[in-house]
Amino acid sequence: MTRTTSLAAVGGLATALAWGGMFTIAKTAFPHLGPFQLTAARFIVATIVFMVILALKEGPRALIPGRRAGALWLVGTIGFAGFNLLMYAGLAYSAPQTISLVMATLPMVTLFVVWARTRKRPAGLVFLFSAVALVGVAMVLGNGNPAAVLHGGLGLGVPLTFAGVIAWVIYTTSRGAFPELSLLRFTTHTCLLGTVSIIVLTTALTWNEPPITVGDVGAVIWQILYMALPATVLAVLTWNYAVANLGASNGVLFINLVPITAFTIEAIRGHQPTGGEIAGVALTLAALLAVNLVARRKAKATPLIEVTQAGSEAPREQKATAS
Repeated sequence: MTRTTSLAAVGGLATALAWGGMFTIAKTAFPHLGPFQLTAARFIVATIVFMVILALKEGPRALIPGRRAGALWLVGTIGFAGFNLLMYAGLAYSAPQTISLVMATLPMVTLFVVWARTRKRPAGLVFLFSAVALVGVAMVLGNGNPAAVLHGGLGLGVPLTFAGVIAWVIYTTSRGAFPELSLLRFTTHTCLLGTVSIIVLTTALTWNEPPITVGDVGAVIWQILYMALPATVLAVLTWNYAVANLGASNGVLFINLVPITAFTIEAIRGHQPTGGEIAGVALTLAALLAVNLVARRKAKATPLIEVTQAGSEAPREQKATAS
């Protein structure tokens, strides 16, 4: 294993740990800030940091979006506003570990979004294992009995988060439409313009709620900083580095560690997972791993299209880097 490969693996692990802890930390902030206000605060801080990094690396002129600002705004709104507002709204209705498990379906959803975009149908086994993964999620929700979901319903948390996952996959697979931008510039501009949409949507959705005070923000400042710095800036940069050097098919495997991290944190905090929950998590992760392996096997038989977390769709030899 080369030094670059080792660093990429560490980057993927760092991302999984940061994202796995994000759900519990975010939920502890809800008594002071609602999901929408928390999302806005997180991305205001993250955007400033991304802009500073971009200005230092590529110069102040790189901060100008250019002629394609409208397209970048649309993509950034779908990705950053759509994914995060839906995910945090879902977190208000479901446990952190459940939301993290839904997020782990991201690689599976990517296959179906790429199918819709390229008309390249996934292997038949992908459909089978995808169904098994959803049964596993239902087992977690039903404490081992997936049929319980049919009677009790999913609640709002799971469908909201799943819709957010679809939004994030649409964002990430849009990277190839902006080949003239470096990965850092694409990320910064879409984050900046997406944050503008987050602020506008947050204002519209919370106009009749009591105004946020300095005390409210101060009470959760550490949660905001964690979500903005390790869970956004660091996680995005390390994830992009991991995918760029390991390839998307290897990089997405780290997503499976997100729910494991979340369940571990909740167990440390006092939540003892039941046998049904553990069985559901195991079944879901095994099925998602099988989806990845089937997709990888099919890719070996056809020209490989890499779909990275940064959103590029390019042949492996032209894979995007985190520069």
